Amino acid sequence: MTTVNGIQVGPNSPAIGLRGCRSEDAEGRQCDDFIARLAGVEGVVQFSQAQAAQQTRGIPDRRYRLLGFTLWYEVKAEDGKLTPSQHKFLTAELQHGELAACGTLEDLQELVHLLNRPADAVMRTALAHCTALVGRWAEKGYRREKPMRRRR
Repeated sequence: MTTVNGIQVGPNSPAIGLRGCRSEDAEGRQCDDFIARLAGVEGVVQFSQAQAAQQTRGIPDRRYRLLGFTLWYEVKAEDGKLTPSQHKFLTAELQHGELAACGTLEDLQELVHLLNRPADAVMRTALAHCTALVGRWAEKGYRREKPMRRRR
């Protein structure tokens, strides 16, 4: 059985093909593959989990290490939205001079292209680009937070 936008559908369902873009899981796999080709598998650290987890609320899906930089990255499908806590986490990292962004594979590729320039103002340019990406995704509005599991 296939699930599309949370609806279980069979092979003849009119809901098949509703999504006009890659899923967030597919987007994440492509982002990871892209970074792994540049930096090796040790450049990819995954934090995403299928269920609500006992970790910092809003922590991004990935921490990428490449080209001498580390980057918090929240993978989003083209039709995805940030949660308020994801926006807060990314913004706080940016305000403290850390690279943090969100978006699709294409957004990640554009950012990596900026990081691969001569060192002269790379960090300043990359921080400005990350801030613009986070702002653009926040403008789409937010999705509802998953409830946190209670600690025992």
